[in-house]
Amino acid sequence: MTTVLVTGGGERLAEVAEAIRATGAETTVVDTLDRLGEAVRGTTFDAYVQLPVAMTPRSGSLVSRVEQFLSEGLLSRFRAAETVLPVLSDSATVILVGGQTNVDTDAPDDQEARTALMRVLAHALRAERAPGHLRVRTAGPGWSGADIAAALSGGAPGGDGGATEQGGDRQAIGKAYADWRAEVLGLARVEF
Repeated sequence: MTTVLVTGGGERLAEVAEAIRATGAETTVVDTLDRLGEAVRGTTFDAYVQLPVAMTPRSGSLVSRVEQFLSEGLLSRFRAAETVLPVLSDSATVILVGGQTNVDTDAPDDQEARTALMRVLAHALRAERAPGHLRVRTAGPGWSGADIAAALSGGAPGGDGGATEQGGDRQAIGKAYADWRAEVLGLARVEF
């Protein structure tokens, strides 16, 4: 039986988990990142679906609210992926579902930047497992629970929703990620 971990929050969590369960997969749902390490300990998963996290904006300056959105929203997804990566099987499938939007309507937003950060996370996951072949996809917020469940089983989702996936020569890609990982980890100084 396929084992799937689903993390995130908000309204979509139940919909996605039910669609995955309907395929016959054993599904573990974690709705708060505070419990993630404990929930995955001692388990191996064949797939991981990471949905956006739910968050409540706090008061303060606009800069403070944007920082919260990034650190508790988008960047927390990197911490979650780092926690989950060791418990994924060698040939696991990961689907990173976009849709994290800043609920503070006064704050500036850049959807292209958010999408780029999701792609960076996808590349980092692949590189961490290189030269292995972790299958990582990014999915747009338009993907339904059924689309996500279909993608886990190797099918094509009904609507593209902005998906990307590693393609091409698997051996060459694995080597390229292994080289990239060695180069990044070997850097003595990084400037941002």
